[in-house]
Amino acid sequence: MNNAMKNTLTLGLLLASGFACALADEQSIGESADSLGVPVTIQCNIDGARVYLDSDSVGTTPLTLSSVAPGKHALKLVPPDVENWLSEPMVDTLEVSGTAPIAARFSFEQKYLVLSTPSQASVFVGDSLMGTTPLVVKTASPSITLRLPGFEEVTLPTANAKRGILSADLKRIWQTTAEESIFKDSEENGSSLRLYLTGATTILAGATSAYFKVKADNTYSQYVRTGDPNQLAEVNRLDTAAGIALAVTQISLGIFTYFILSE
Repeated sequence: MNNAMKNTLTLGLLLASGFACALADEQSIGESADSLGVPVTIQCNIDGARVYLDSDSVGTTPLTLSSVAPGKHALKLVPPDVENWLSEPMVDTLEVSGTAPIAARFSFEQKYLVLSTPSQASVFVGDSLMGTTPLVVKTASPSITLRLPGFEEVTLPTANAKRGILSADLKRIWQTTAEESIFKDSEENGSSLRLYLTGATTILAGATSAYFKVKADNTYSQYVRTGDPNQLAEVNRLDTAAGIALAVTQISLGIFTYFILSE
């Protein structure tokens, strides 16, 4: 073997040895970097919450990250019910140090819009009165209770909320005595009667106003043709009557609307 071939073979062996050493060093560095990370487990009272670490989506709860680099990290959890306009993300800081595994647990306080028919029902979370319907309630309780005098008590499981809304049609409690039943019927009949009266007054007054207005217009047309001052006086009288009837219409409509809204 001549010197040229020996030199070429020696150079090839040196290059191969250097490449192998470089790979070994790179692998060692990678393993060393991995060994610096800390396992992190993230749990939540709601399964399926989306987890973001430093703005990167890393999975959903419950979640275990095998290696998180030391330091402070921005952590955000987003509830899975994204269609719920009352849902709010949870933002926190995750501080990683040392080598011991970290377990972080978070709890969402859900918001619910509580509705009832009829309204003004008292809303209870446990024994605490939160307000009256309609009401937005922030709670982690599994249920909400509605109470209204004269109606059956209703308990609403928060798990049944649809897009954050809990609603209930309250049922009346049967009257225990004939006297209470008669009073109730009398009250309902009186409420219906006032609606009928104000509604009928609104319609009649509106029709009367329209009648006088049409008649005034016709009389004015006759006045334009004849120039009779008596017809002009009649026009003024009819216009006044139409204005009074229109005012009665507006007042009756306002009272009717008030009765409807107060039912």
